Amino acid sequence: MRVLLIGGNGFIGSHLIDEFLREHYSVRVFDVAHERFRAPNKEVDYRISSLNDIPALYEAMMDTDIVLHLASTSVPSTSNVDIVNDIQNNLITSVNILNIAVRQKIKKFIYFSSGGAVYGNPEFLPIAESHTQNPISSYGILKATVEQYIKLYHNRHGLEYLILRPSNPYGPRQGHFVAQGVISTFLRKSAANDSLQVFGDGNTKKDYIYIDDFVKIVSVLIKFNKSDVYNIGSGSGASLNEILEKINKITGKDNRVDYISEKQYDVKNFILDISRLKNIIPEFEFTDIENGINATWQWIKKTYSK
Repeated sequence: MRVLLIGGNGFIGSHLIDEFLREHYSVRVFDVAHERFRAPNKEVDYRISSLNDIPALYEAMMDTDIVLHLASTSVPSTSNVDIVNDIQNNLITSVNILNIAVRQKIKKFIYFSSGGAVYGNPEFLPIAESHTQNPISSYGILKATVEQYIKLYHNRHGLEYLILRPSNPYGPRQGHFVAQGVISTFLRKSAANDSLQVFGDGNTKKDYIYIDDFVKIVSVLIKFNKSDVYNIGSGSGASLNEILEKINKITGKDNRVDYISEKQYDVKNFILDISRLKNIIPEFEFTDIENGINATWQWIKKTYSK
């Protein structure tokens, strides 16, 4: 199997690289820079270039069976700052990638959407894939829009696809400190003896999934031929206050917490309905969140004590 990961040098992509190499796939990565926390892997074919470089993208997608599109230049907290730029860098780029995928006759296109941002504040919990989409950030709007273009290309050109809607993946090598990845952010700040900031009262619950679980699920799903949409989460929720308690326990610190006003772009409560996923992998055992936080903490201590 020959796979191309667009945006593959980020947090999720770096773990997918490991999983695909274990599966003995031929792995190619297209990204704007190399990984932040590791040197390039000799078994991987890296193509470092701008996502706006159409010829480079075209060459990278040649002789590829599956394209995984993970690239995004924004997160919910930044996407509303310059919406026109967000559209140009994420929507237009994604449509360009779809055009190339059709021309290259790619066998399957896998898009990493969002299990929170595309739904917005939920009408009911847990959130099934059929839930109304009412995004409250440009990030969520564009993720939902790209999903629709993927379905259009499927209907018009027969492009087979998987749309994956992750909850909140976390774990080692998550580098978005402050902007995204609350567990990693809290642990990094704890390691630096900084105060932890909580937007709101900390009682809202969200779905978190450990990165090893996430990539194993993706590895299973890409082997299925049916085009479909899947929520990928743990199917359970944890509040920020619960996470803070676990972090204090694991770090052995009484971390100072500052509660500040919640942000309008932040989806308040979301827990994903993973019934569709469980129909495929009914016996999957998810990593307990305390064990996942501890594994992340061990990595952060090792990485940032250097």
